[in-house]
Amino acid sequence: MKLAQYITGFILLFNCTQAQENVSLKFPEAYAKTALAELKSGDSLLFYQCHVEEAITEITKSNGEKIKGESKKISITEKFVVYNNNGTYQMKYYTSTLSNLPNRKFTYLKVKEKEYWNFKLEKSSILNEHDVLVFSAIEYKSHGTTEYDFVVDKYNTNALIIRNKKIMKHLVVDGKHLLSKNLNALN
Repeated sequence: MKLAQYITGFILLFNCTQAQENVSLKFPEAYAKTALAELKSGDSLLFYQCHVEEAITEITKSNGEKIKGESKKISITEKFVVYNNNGTYQMKYYTSTLSNLPNRKFTYLKVKEKEYWNFKLEKSSILNEHDVLVFSAIEYKSHGTTEYDFVVDKYNTNALIIRNKKIMKHLVVDGKHLLSKNLNALN
């Protein structure tokens, strides 16, 4: 008797969950031309975001002794892979190791991921409507690069690359708008 109740409850829960996940997302008119809004079911998009942060480095020697360095600017690259699965958006979030400037992880539009970028999977999750719109908003609010944006120095701006087989965009994100800080799935 209890087994039948559990099975019935599971089926009801499963059907309700599927019904919620397959709700079609309506993008605001302003975001209708963003890469994510135009993503077809079964396709995916790669978002690489590179930004500069101030951080204190710490080295742990083999004997366990820790040596702290000075505060310095480092570049951080994050990778987001967003999949459209029949209107349900799923994301895999990766981070790379930290690099001292001026060694940025990617430049220009010819990005081809290399093994030494050392991306590590941090989280995999289904995105809610807010998170999907955050991806579209950051693209919408960004602008194309100019030749001055490619100089590698401590004043590098926050950069975003969006790509798949058909799309290759290199954008500059004004301000400190970071996907990883604004996604509910990561916070």
